[in-house]
Amino acid sequence: MRRPVLSVPALTVVLAGVLALGACSGSSGSGGSDASSTPSAAATAAPAPEALSGFSCVAGADGLWTATGTISNDTDAPASYTVDVYVGPADGQERPANRAAVENVQAGESTPVQIAGVTAQGDPNECHVRVLRALP
Repeated sequence: MRRPVLSVPALTVVLAGVLALGACSGSSGSGGSDASSTPSAAATAAPAPEALSGFSCVAGADGLWTATGTISNDTDAPASYTVDVYVGPADGQERPANRAAVENVQAGESTPVQIAGVTAQGDPNECHVRVLRALP
């Protein structure tokens, strides 16, 4: 079995607006994910909050956050995903988020995802996540 490629570049994306993101507050916890997407992402990807499970977002001693979870492909074909993580208030302001690309997850398979080095963008320090599945 071929393992999916997991890429966690230092790529920063801007999340527009509140995006009604799932949140885990405090220093750890688990939460859902968002069913929203930005207009530009909507043309090439669809919301896939159900693909993320076991989500955790924890602040390290250095003040940087690490988000982890599992991406599961419940479709009938291989799929690629993007996972965006942002730590800060859901106040409608544009702020940077960190992104992981999870590519070529085979149908019925799962793979772990981790995004490290997420900088908090203000109070409250709440972790928000968005999952998108690339459209065929």
